[in-house]
Amino acid sequence: MKLPVTLEQFIKNPIAAIAFIALVVIGYLYVDMVNIHEQQLSNFESSCLNRIDDHKDRIESLEELNIRYEDKLSEMNEKLMRCLEED
Repeated sequence: MKLPVTLEQFIKNPIAAIAFIALVVIGYLYVDMVNIHEQQLSNFESSCLNRIDDHKDRIESLEELNIRYEDKLSEMNEKLMRCLEED
């Protein structure tokens, strides 16, 4: 692998060589950060979709439970009304 900065260039102007190497490292870290961010975003989106589906299931079960309790309550009210009418 050939280095972008030769030893002769580094000896001639070490500050410029170090600055160039630092620029390459910073560029690599930036690209890596963007890739990691994209992966995290896709994982977050899939996690949110799973949570939304779980919440939809929970809401449906609670709605069914609510309907059952409403039916039971109406039956109890009818029985109570009949008992009150008999007295």
